[in-house]
Amino acid sequence: MMLKARLSLDSERCKGCLLCTAVCKKGMLRKGGSYNGSGYYHVVLEDEGRCNGCALCAEICPDVAIMVWK
Repeated sequence: MMLKARLSLDSERCKGCLLCTAVCKKGMLRKGGSYNGSGYYHVVLEDEGRCNGCALCAEICPDVAIMVWK
């Protein structure tokens, strides 16, 4: 049985650099359509069920806005 990974995004920490969208091989992350409290477009999660837990998005995030649990 393969366990799913869980990903959480802190939209208030995100500054919308989109580095995470570039490294996600599953294409689950995209630029959102709304602003966070600091006035940045933040990243949103498309389909958490496809996450394989590689955590590349969390590793590349300069704002530590992404956490991945396996």
